[in-house]
Amino acid sequence: MPSRRLRRPLACAVALGLGLVACDNGGGSGASTTSSTMVVTTTSRPDDGVFRVGLVLPTVGTGAEIGASLEAAVQLAADDINDAGGVNGQRVEILQRDEGDGASSAEVAIQDLLQLGVDAIIGPTSSADVLGTLRRPVTAGVLTCAPTATALALDGFPDSGLLIRTIPSDSLQAAAIARVVEESGNDNAAIVYLDDAYGRPLARAVEAQLRREGAAITTLAGFTASADSLDEAAATVAAATPDVVVVVADAANGTQAIAALAEVLDDRVPFVVNDAQRRPAASAQPLPAALLARVTGVAPAAFSGSSSFSAALAQEAPDVTGLYAHTGYDCLNLIALGAAASGSTRPATIAAAITAVSGGGTTCTSFSACEDGLRAGRNIDYDSPAGVLAIGPTGDPVAAVFEQFAFEDGRDVTVRRFSVGDG
Repeated sequence: MPSRRLRRPLACAVALGLGLVACDNGGGSGASTTSSTMVVTTTSRPDDGVFRVGLVLPTVGTGAEIGASLEAAVQLAADDINDAGGVNGQRVEILQRDEGDGASSAEVAIQDLLQLGVDAIIGPTSSADVLGTLRRPVTAGVLTCAPTATALALDGFPDSGLLIRTIPSDSLQAAAIARVVEESGNDNAAIVYLDDAYGRPLARAVEAQLRREGAAITTLAGFTASADSLDEAAATVAAATPDVVVVVADAANGTQAIAALAEVLDDRVPFVVNDAQRRPAASAQPLPAALLARVTGVAPAAFSGSSSFSAALAQEAPDVTGLYAHTGYDCLNLIALGAAASGSTRPATIAAAITAVSGGGTTCTSFSACEDGLRAGRNIDYDSPAGVLAIGPTGDPVAAVFEQFAFEDGRDVTVRRFSVGDG
């Protein structure tokens, strides 16, 4: 496979979590975004033997590292698909537009791709951008795959079955957090959360999962960024005497919340945090080493963990880090396999076939291997280079790989990888 260098530098000291996962491009992690009804006109084109896929990825700023990794991974998948004969005999062509720094610029990119007649879109990366733009491709009848948007608000979005995600929703992350709490042996949990459109639903999802696991919730305390609010939440938690505290917050406010809680709690009480706190914001005051030793967290797998995938990606684009690259690779492979399994390039038909090709058959991890199975008349189960990946009938992963992380010498380290869900 010929090597190709991507044109943009790596930029992001990434906050590996988010309510969008990783970089937010200026939007809130899971902030709900309203959008007026839109009428979309697409450019009709004859079947010219090309299966066009649009990419909407950040090229500069805090999201550039993820954007570069995703671009390389999608191109890697496209090369494999084209080497195998394409999608139902059609060559895959990738068209990219810049996501920019918010939903407005992402919407311009999507509209441009729709006018070019793309068959599917991969991106944007930010949950806020997906929420703010998804009505456009849905109205146009075009399938979207969101590789890094984790927001709970997308779970019930009216997408007409035209949205799939290859990264687990925060609803599945809630189950992963609950498992880590349960395995700690602590039965009485307090949940402290940033009281915004991201923190509230994730905290409630964690609460529901913990109760399902049989844990007792001693208190559920919201806070804002003000010192008084943090102190009030900390006092509420201290009065409830929990054995473990789950902190749901963003990269900017998580460390402040933990510091405030540590001042009023027994110094043996551990903390379990969500993905956004894996890489605290540069503006956040660092926590003391002794306190960091009590913190563990949960995040969707950030890197594939596959040596063969990493080697192929490095050959494709030597300068990329591979951050969340597997999720972009999965997007294109699932779209192509849905088309191959259904024998169609109609977006709704492709989307309907994706659940079947990602579970219940012979495991395969590349388009060529999976297509061989389809041609042999077998049911297939496409899995990500990162591990198990099963897409449910709503288009969201019902099984995925997570990482439990801790902190050593002020840096996050992966403690283990584990699968959550049925797949």
